Amino acid sequence: MPKLPTIYVSVAAYREPHLYLTIHQLFAKAAHPQRIHVGLVDQSEQLNPAWLGQFPARKNINYVGLSPVDSRGVSWARSIAFSLYNDQDYLLQIDSHTLFDQGWDELLIQQLLRLQATHPKPLISTYPPGFRFDGQGRAVADEPAKSDEIFFIERDPGSVLTAERAVLQFRVVRKRAEQPNTTHLPGFHVGACFLFTTGDFTQQVPYDPYLYFRGEEQSLSLRAHAKGYQVFHPRHNLIPLYHLYKEGGKVVEGQHWHPDMEAKRHTAFGWLQQRSNERTHALFTPGADLGVYGIDNPAHLESFCKLSGIDYLGRTAVPVKSDQ
Repeated sequence: MPKLPTIYVSVAAYREPHLYLTIHQLFAKAAHPQRIHVGLVDQSEQLNPAWLGQFPARKNINYVGLSPVDSRGVSWARSIAFSLYNDQDYLLQIDSHTLFDQGWDELLIQQLLRLQATHPKPLISTYPPGFRFDGQGRAVADEPAKSDEIFFIERDPGSVLTAERAVLQFRVVRKRAEQPNTTHLPGFHVGACFLFTTGDFTQQVPYDPYLYFRGEEQSLSLRAHAKGYQVFHPRHNLIPLYHLYKEGGKVVEGQHWHPDMEAKRHTAFGWLQQRSNERTHALFTPGADLGVYGIDNPAHLESFCKLSGIDYLGRTAVPVKSDQ
């Protein structure tokens, strides 16, 4: 009997009230839960929660517990999660507030295998559809009926690229493929809350722990491109998971910069974000040396500019134009 391919699931949680739901669904909805291995970085006041010790698949969870007071942001936590990888065949990175469809593992592996027929290093990623909790506290999908639209990521046309600042914002636009049998469209930008590829991505594109929040995905996207990966955005009906999106403009406890936690820290989030912005600026500036968190050849930046349509090399203080 052939060996069942394994999946490493990277989960960085920060004061996450829905962590149990995510971990439970991760295993319960898998076609082959025995192949799922989780690297869980739990930044919480209540470390090693009771449910974890009693969890049926506890042996498949590599757990690191950290005080949220000592946390330095999502990229720092994800870099620790990447260090827990142990030669699994595939990598799935998610946020800690994620739901799944039944058989999600089989569906993602089948998609990647099909894409490997046309590209040596495909990477499936997008910003997935959302879910919410109804009046009875039940988790329900925002769109129960899925479409055949591609969840394509593009830069937000209102985002500003300046000579001093390379950090941009991105969004999903829904596209209909010209051919009805098209399942994915090639893109350039990854969504960090849903990323699926081969496990060696953790070694080839290690997470930059000096980034904070914004700039995280841009760093991964450029550096993955430099290592030969091709981002593919899937159709809605081929995305087997759901993300709990926060309401824009609303301060919630799960945000790293929440005033209550900020008052307890010795390192202000503003300084962390400033350092992160400077590193992103350096990454997209020819000649900068960021070691393993940079790119080896400036030609990769030039080719990424052509692929993305974003003129990082000639950036000026004007709004970035939309592709539409």
